[in-house]
Parts: sequence; C-alpha cells; structure tokens
Amino acid sequence: MSSGSAANDRLIATLDALTRRTVDEPWGVRELAEETRLSRSTVHRVLQALAECDLAAQTANATYTFGPRLRVLMGSVHRSHPLLSQARPLTETLAATCDATILLALYEPGRTQAFVALAAVPDGPLRYRLDPGRSIPLHAGAAGRAILAELGPEVLDRLDLVTHTADTVTDRGELARLVQKSRQDGITISIGQHVALASGVAAPLRVAGLIGAISATRLRHETTTADLERFAVHVRDAIDEIGRLVGGVDPVAQHGTSPAPLAGRRGVEGKASAAERLEGLLTALAIGAPLPTGGRALARLLGGNPATTARLLDAAFATGLAITRDEHAVAGPLLLRWTASLGPLPSNRAIVEPVLRALAQDTGETVALTEYAPQTRSARMTSVVPGPKPVHYSLPTDTEIPLAAGAAGKAILAHLPEDTLAQLPMVKYTDNTPLERAHISKDLQRVRERGWAQGDGERIPDAFGIAVPYFIGHAVAGSVTVTVPRHQADQLDVDRLTCQLTDAAHTLTRLLSLR
Repeated sequence: MSSGSAANDRLIATLDALTRRTVDEPWGVRELAEETRLSRSTVHRVLQALAECDLAAQTANATYTFGPRLRVLMGSVHRSHPLLSQARPLTETLAATCDATILLALYEPGRTQAFVALAAVPDGPLRYRLDPGRSIPLHAGAAGRAILAELGPEVLDRLDLVTHTADTVTDRGELARLVQKSRQDGITISIGQHVALASGVAAPLRVAGLIGAISATRLRHETTTADLERFAVHVRDAIDEIGRLVGGVDPVAQHGTSPAPLAGRRGVEGKASAAERLEGLLTALAIGAPLPTGGRALARLLGGNPATTARLLDAAFATGLAITRDEHAVAGPLLLRWTASLGPLPSNRAIVEPVLRALAQDTGETVALTEYAPQTRSARMTSVVPGPKPVHYSLPTDTEIPLAAGAAGKAILAHLPEDTLAQLPMVKYTDNTPLERAHISKDLQRVRERGWAQGDGERIPDAFGIAVPYFIGHAVAGSVTVTVPRHQADQLDVDRLTCQLTDAAHTLTRLLSLR
C-alpha cells in the first residue's frame, strides 16, 4: 500500500490486477477480492467507479476486465513514451541483425522485479519468446541479472531466490560474485538459468529516469559463447543509440510546462471523483506531458483540490505509476508494465465496435463508422454492424465515402475548415447528389446547428441515412451513421434516433480523446 489515500491505492491495485489478465480471462469479484486483499463489497464499489470511467468493463457474465479507455491510454503510451517509441525500431533491427530474440526489460522497484517492456522476435519455426508484460526475476536470466548488476549488491538481499531450472544460481555468495563480474564486464551472459533451453547476453541501460536492460537470446543448442559475445557488441551499440535518441527528447520543451485542464466527466459542482482524477492523471501521463508536482497546478489540471490531488500524486509515486524527471511527473514503471501487458493499439476497431453493436441493437438498424484522414482529406467507412431487424440495409466496409454527398460525409465536412468544400470535386453519384457548392454550404450550416446530417439517396439511390460526427480532441475524426432502406425512412423516429446517435458519438469522443 502506498502513502497516498486508501481510495487511490484501491483504484491502482484493482487496475493492476485487471491488466495482468487478458480479456479472455476476466476476474470475478470474489477472486479479485482475494487477489487485492480487499472485501468483496469494496472491490465491487471500486470496479463500479472504474467502469463509470471506462477504465474497467463488465462482461456479460458479471466478471470484469480492463476497459476501453484504459486500452486507448496505454496505446497512447506506446506511441508517446520516448523510450518505447525510440527503442521499438531499434530492437526490431537488432533482432534481424543477430537472428535472436531481443527483449527490453525494465526494473519495477515496487515489486523488486523486472518485466518485459518490448520484445522483437525474428522469423523462424522455433524461437525463444517472452511476451511483453511478463515478469522476469532479477537473479536468473541475462536481462534480469544485468539489471541487478546495475542496481548493486544491496538489492540481492531482498530477492526471493527461486529455482527456475537446474542451472539457476541461488547461492547468494555465488550470485554476488556473478553480479560483480557483470558490473566489471558491462555485460551479463546467462545459459539456461531462467529458461532451460535459452542462452542470452544483456547489458544495462539507464534512460528517461528508468533502469533496464536489453538482451539478445537464442535457443541454447543453436548458440555458442562466440555468438553471445558478438551479440553483446550489437546490444551495447543499440543501448548507446537509445540513450542518444531518448536523451535528446525534452518532455518539457515537447509538451510545454502548463498542460490544459483535461476534458472529462465531472461530478457534482464540477468536482471529479477519485476515479475521474485517476483517469485524468493517466491521460496526462499517456500523452507524455510532464506534469507539475505542485498541488495547485496539478489540481487545476485534474479537477480536484490541492490536498486530494497531492494524495493521488503521492500514490502514483509510491506505486511506480509515475516518477519524477526534470522536476516533473512522467510515466513510471508500473504504467509501462500496464502498457506492455495491453500492447499497442494498431487501430480503434476494438474500441469502437462495442459501441456500434450496442447502437445497432438499440435502434435495430445498420450502423456504420466512417473515419476521416486529415492528411489526405478523405473519409473511409471502416466498420459496419448490421441491425437485427429482418429487413436492414447492408453496407460494404473499407469503402471511400465522399464528404459532400451522404450523411456520413457531410457530418464530417461540416466541421472541417471552410475552404475544404471549395477544394472538393463535385461528383454525381445519383440523381439526388448535391452538386452546387452554395446549396451544400447551407446544408452544412444546418448540420452544425442541429448536430447531425441527413442523406436521402445522395450517394446510394435507395438509402436514407442520419449521421453524427465524433471528435478526437478538438478535431473531427469521423461520423457514426444509421442507414435504412429509403422506403422505410418515413417510419423512423428521427428525434429518438438522433439522440441515440449523439450518445454513441459522445461515447466515442470520450473514449478516444487524449486532450
């Protein structure tokens, strides 16, 4: 337990447990209570608070897993954290160069253990593999022992020397000798001491306020001592390059010293709950913005008073959720372990599709998501969920959507810069396609005023659609559309439908926005 408030400790401990299991292995309240050593009623209240912020999610079986908001935030850490973003391509190159599995392991002081932050595995039928997020011991294996050598012999006395293989060294005197040798050599070689069939070499690194190691490992029977010594040269070169790249990233200069207050749900009189403050802290850390450690400045950012905000920050420091760097709070090893466990977020599909399925079920109609790409000024329909009604509209996915015709495109175009319309080609898709820019401009003004767009056979002759835009941050990111056969349009309850669409779009905006 940390020195912060009990409420903050409970929230962090529960999230930590949720991230240690995949979505296919949700937690029951009873077993989660046993894991966190809290009462079942307390765990239930904590889970409900986290679920209200979408940091946790309840399954159909009344069990719990990590929520979509946490998934988005950890995906952002993968992109924004200077070490992860800079190390990933280097580890992939190193894996190809050495034809070996490359691990970036980081030390987590709160558990006196290390964990795999990044893993790059070369192609091949039989490979050594440790998944990101997995804990590794400090006394066994190349990466762990390299970290132990960097920490110093005093940490050795605190370790539980578990035997992992027949070659695991558990004698403290012998380990102290090996650690001293690693400190002198600058590298650590381990043959079968953590995983019986593995041989690896590692070197330590200190960067961005973190302690870790990079290791190169192959199957034992395929690897000689000469191979390991050759790998060591490449590993050290990669560590030097990471240090150079990450050392050149100034988080204060990159993000500024005064982040804007984070948008989000607030409780009575605009005050945030403990879970909402934690969400705000996680959001700021996920962006990579250096946070002030003073009470008032951080309180304005997270929506609390200085005392409650200071307790949250104390809990974050005590658990390793955050660390200090250049007198600011930045992501710590606990947050990076959560990030490693959940993995990168290659697309938003896993986040948006549950929202679309719920909307399709509620409306009975076909629901589609259109995403806008500002670099190319183009939109594409990326997800479609058919409605449960016996007769519903079928739409193809991965379809380019015109911005000036149809509900999905116009909902987006209405929130783009005014000169966008003037630069769009006017293409006739049906007899109802609008082609006069002045007419379209007036239609877009109505979209902005009422919050939704309507398309009546403008892109597809027999289709009627209503769409609402969603945003990421302050920029339009796409739209959510309900589409029905045109002959059924008169049967729609438009007021109710636009409310349902608006709620879904607001949910997507809240889940996906980082600022």
